[in-house]
Amino acid sequence: NMTGVFASLGIMSMIVGFGAQSLIEDSITGIFIIFEGDYHVGDIISIDGFRGRVVSLGIRTTRIEDDGGNVKIINNADIRNVMNLSNKVSFSICDISMSYGESIERAEAVIAEAMPKIQAKYPDIFEHGLQYAGVQSLSASSVDLRVLARVSEANIYRGRRLLNREMKLAFDEAGIEIPFPQLVVHKAEQ
Repeated sequence: NMTGVFASLGIMSMIVGFGAQSLIEDSITGIFIIFEGDYHVGDIISIDGFRGRVVSLGIRTTRIEDDGGNVKIINNADIRNVMNLSNKVSFSICDISMSYGESIERAEAVIAEAMPKIQAKYPDIFEHGLQYAGVQSLSASSVDLRVLARVSEANIYRGRRLLNREMKLAFDEAGIEIPFPQLVVHKAEQ
């Protein structure tokens, strides 16, 4: 019975067609990603909130590894929005607080003295220098000052940690208090 054979072949080709659809979609998208060159192996990218270095780029999948060593494998067809962070200037930011009773000019002098020392201590991280941006905010219990360092995207978190450490040490050495939230309780008399 040839009708049954042809019907079975038709159903089988539909099953194979639906199964291969995602493979074909991934492959075509992968070819476009490779030829357009929006990102390459070694670039730091962000896809759907996952930030990491591209460790492999294939026709079907892209593999990204974050700073913790976690690898995310993404089907190329699922990549909709990519931010290539390697192509832009990155800044490590340090917001350091001081009490309202402290002099801003004195704190700025401490920062100005500390910045060249920090750059000399970590030239591989802060190769483009540091800059004092000014008073970032007037918080409830502190005045927050901002220091920026232009770094490579690969060093953005390390630069931030080093800036925080070195600015805290500089403030400690100068005797500038970094306030912490405090709660004052008054007992009502009855």
